[in-house]
Amino acid sequence: AIRVITNMTYKIEQEAPLLIVIRQIRGVISWTLPYTFSNGMIYSSASRILCLQNEINRTHSHMSRVFIEISTSNIDLIDYSLQLENITEFLLETGISRQFFVSPAMPIYYKFTFPSNIENVFIDVRSTDQLCTIVSVQSFDCPVYDVSEIGMRQGHYQTMASIASFNVYASEFPKRNTFLLVFLVQSTDADCLNDQEQTIIQPAGIVDVQRQKNATVTLHPPANYNFLYIAIFSTIGLFVIIYFIAFTIMCKHPDIYDHLGPDQLSLLETIAERDIAERYNHERGYQTLEGEENVVSTSEDDIEQSGRAIEVIETSHVGFVTVSDLCVKDYDYSKQKFRIYPQTMLTIAIFYSLPVIQLVLQYQLNINSSGNEDICYFNFLCIRQFAMLTAFNNVFSNIGYCALGLLFLIIVYRRDMAYARFLTKYPAIGKEYGIPQHFGLFYAMGIGLFMEGLMSGCYHICPSKQNFQFDTSFMFIIAVLNIIKIYQTRHPDINPRSAGSFSFLAVIILITVIGVYYDEQWFWITYATIHILACLAFTGKIYYMGRLKVTFRVHVSLKKI
Repeated sequence: AIRVITNMTYKIEQEAPLLIVIRQIRGVISWTLPYTFSNGMIYSSASRILCLQNEINRTHSHMSRVFIEISTSNIDLIDYSLQLENITEFLLETGISRQFFVSPAMPIYYKFTFPSNIENVFIDVRSTDQLCTIVSVQSFDCPVYDVSEIGMRQGHYQTMASIASFNVYASEFPKRNTFLLVFLVQSTDADCLNDQEQTIIQPAGIVDVQRQKNATVTLHPPANYNFLYIAIFSTIGLFVIIYFIAFTIMCKHPDIYDHLGPDQLSLLETIAERDIAERYNHERGYQTLEGEENVVSTSEDDIEQSGRAIEVIETSHVGFVTVSDLCVKDYDYSKQKFRIYPQTMLTIAIFYSLPVIQLVLQYQLNINSSGNEDICYFNFLCIRQFAMLTAFNNVFSNIGYCALGLLFLIIVYRRDMAYARFLTKYPAIGKEYGIPQHFGLFYAMGIGLFMEGLMSGCYHICPSKQNFQFDTSFMFIIAVLNIIKIYQTRHPDINPRSAGSFSFLAVIILITVIGVYYDEQWFWITYATIHILACLAFTGKIYYMGRLKVTFRVHVSLKKI
C-alpha cells in the first residue's frame, strides 16, 4: 500500500486553501490544506492511504495509474510538499501485534485475509491514551471509507478511548474473504464521554493540535467454542441435578401438613401453654400506662367482609401480645386478598415483558444490520456470540433466576395443596390452632424471581442507559414483597392491598427512570429528603399500627405515644 503525505506552510492571511485531488480507477479522494474540522481545529499536514486496484484484482496482472492534482485559488504562492511512502507493514497476521500512530488528519488502515483453516478472528486494540477514536471493520473494496463522520461508519464500528475489540467472521466477507481494519481519531472526545462529562473545547484557529494516538492491534486465533458448549450444558446439567434432588426430597418426605393430625394436638397445646407461661413470668414486672390499649385496626369494609367482630386486646396486665391474638380476620377473606397478588403480578409481568422483548430484539437487529456496536454497552472482551445474540453468555447467565423461580413456584404449590387438604380434612383444627397460612405472596415472589431472570436476560441482549430499569424493576418488586411477607408473618391481619403495593412500586420505578435522565444534584437532594420522611412515616405506621395516624400532626401523635 502507498501513503500520500502532504504538508504546507500555514499562514493566517491565506485566503484560499490548497486542494489535493487523487484520481484512481475506482474512485476519487480529495482533501484540503490546511485540513480543517467543524470545531475549528486546523492541521497543516494530512495523509491518506491509497486503495490500489491491483491489490484487489490480483488475478489480473497490470499496472495501476494514479493521478494527483494540486490546485489553489489563492493569489499568493503556497509552499507545500508531497511525499509517497510505501507501507511495508500493511498486512495483519494472527498472534502478531502491530503498533501504529494515528491522528485526525492521518487515518490508517490494515488488511487481513482469512486463512483457509480459520473461520473467525478476535481483534484486540489497546492504547495508553484516552483520545476518542473510531475503529471500523470494512470489506476490502475501493474506495476505503477512512474519513468523515459518515464514511467511517461502515461495516462494524465502535468508538474507543483505550480498548476496543471485535469478533469478525469470514462468512461476513464471502466475496474476497478479506477485511480492512480502519482507525481514525476524532477531532473531539465528545463521543467517548458520558453526558455529565465535559469535553475540552479547543479555541478556533489553533494549528496542529497534538491529537496523535499511539495504539497496538493484535489479532487472536478463534476462541474454542467447545468451551461455550461445555459451559451451557454444564449449567443446564447443574439445574437438572438440583431439580432431581428437590423432587426426590418432595417424593420421599411428605409435607408437614400431610401427617399432622388430631393425635398431635395435645403436644401442640402443651408447648403453647409452656411458652406463654414463660413469657408471662418474664413480663410480670412490666407495667403499661394506665388505659393504654393495643388495638388491631382494620377498615369498616374489612369488618363487613370478614363477618367477624374485631377483638380489642388488653395489655394492661400482660406486657406482650401473641401472634394468635392478632389473627382475628376470617381466613377465606384474607386468603382472597392475598390471592390477588400473584394475579396482579402475572398481569404486570405479561404487559411489561412484551414491549421489552420486542424493543431489545429490535436493538439486536439494528446492531446486526447497521454495524453500530455503540448502541449497547457490551464488554467486548468477554462476550461470546451465539446464534443471533451478540452477548449470548451474558443472556444465558440469567437462566438460574428462571430455573430456581420455577422450582420455588412448584414448592409453594405443593405446600399450598397440602395445607388445603389439611383444612379440608380437619376444619376445626385449622380454625383453632396455628397461624393461617397464605401463599399468595409466595406465588408473587416466585413469579417475580422468574421474571427477574427474563428481564435481566432482555437487558443483557442490549445493555444501555435507556433500558437499565428492565433489569432492576423486578428487583424492587421482589424486595418489597419480601418485606410485606416478613411483616405479615407476625401480623396476619395486616395485609396491604395489592393495588396500593404495586402503585407504590410504580412510583419507585418512575423515580428511577427520572434519575437516569435527570441526574442532577437538586433531584437527588429532593429525593433523599422525601425518602427519609417517607421511611419515618411508614416505620411509625407499621410499629404503631392502629395507634398512629400519618397526618400533618403526626409529631403530636408520636409525642403522646
